[in-house]
Amino acid sequence: MTTLYETIDAMAASSRELDSGSIHRLQFWQGRLGHLLLSDVTADDVDDALDSLVTRGKLRAGRGLRTQSSGKPLAPATVTRYVSTLGGVYRWAKAQRLLRKSHIAPTRGVQTHTSPVNKNKFMTADEVDRLIKVARVTDRCWKKLPCLITLGFHTGLRAGSLKTLRWRDIDRAQRTAYVQRTKNGEPHVAPLSSSCVTELSRLPKGQPDELIFSGRTGKPYEHRNLLCKTVNKAGLPGRTFHWLRHSCGSELARQGVSQAQIMAVMGHKSLASSARYIHSNVNDRRAVVEAVFG
Repeated sequence: MTTLYETIDAMAASSRELDSGSIHRLQFWQGRLGHLLLSDVTADDVDDALDSLVTRGKLRAGRGLRTQSSGKPLAPATVTRYVSTLGGVYRWAKAQRLLRKSHIAPTRGVQTHTSPVNKNKFMTADEVDRLIKVARVTDRCWKKLPCLITLGFHTGLRAGSLKTLRWRDIDRAQRTAYVQRTKNGEPHVAPLSSSCVTELSRLPKGQPDELIFSGRTGKPYEHRNLLCKTVNKAGLPGRTFHWLRHSCGSELARQGVSQAQIMAVMGHKSLASSARYIHSNVNDRRAVVEAVFG
């Protein structure tokens, strides 16, 4: 199977209509997601990449040939062009029969950012609880969204990892979920809270090899439209599933969990990944000190 990097290279080589802006955007996607197989890139991967893009902001020339952040935000239209460029790669891949016509591009349903992304994209426990309650009403057919949201918040696992879980991967006695391959390419054992176990018990039990979060076809269910409808009805517009991962880390830090433990729970490989949540905890403690001592 072809990687996204190889696909972009092939598309660029076969096209004479790419301007410098398009080439720059294609190089961005190669750098961020090029190592992934073309068919394996998910909407969450695209969301993560866009977050980093908006956080980085505009670039300016530095010393030599290097560029660096200018400190200025990207225009919303610019971010939209990045999404459109990646969408064009998938349209080209389908035309070349590198993908099936029925393949859903990871850009579908991705919300382009109309303003700089909030670096602290966390929902509170109360907000997540509200989201789950609304999901019980909006999810009338699939009836698995409340469980998916609960596991996302309590384990910090990405949607892509959760949707690879099969019933055999759940150990009810040990209260764990085994993810064979996470985004960083390594397996991960996620502890399950009692709420996770309760939500899983509400689902129809499948065969050991069946995916837990599948649709009628047995393939992973595309949850994005349903989740978008749910967050809007819950009064939480703009939230994506990836917010639940950040919210998990934030809640762990707020409860005083150490950085090493947060790394273990969320499968982080570097201190920098979990530092944002520790910083959030410091802000909470600072607010307490100010409230007491002024």
